[in-house]
Amino acid sequence: MNKITLFAQLSKALGYLAFALNNVLKFAGNVTIKMSDIITNKTRYDVEILVEGATTITHKNQTAAQLGQLLNDMDKFGVTEVIIKQHLKQQEKKNDN
Repeated sequence: MNKITLFAQLSKALGYLAFALNNVLKFAGNVTIKMSDIITNKTRYDVEILVEGATTITHKNQTAAQLGQLLNDMDKFGVTEVIIKQHLKQQEKKNDN
């Protein structure tokens, strides 16, 4: 094998290794978030943002911190009304069926 082929194979192997590591870290992060939500039993919210009576954006399954950030950012975009409801997991299961 010449040096270019060896370098190409090494680069390919490192690329696959980085891809695998990235996916493992994403999976671990998602599991950590879900487990912390289960343990702390955080309340989640569904938010509808209305501008002049028309729903423009709907955010589902938001934490209190995310809700606070949305409310702080409302002034920048001319939001006239916000509907906040408590997120229900049973609602999602019924909609899936």
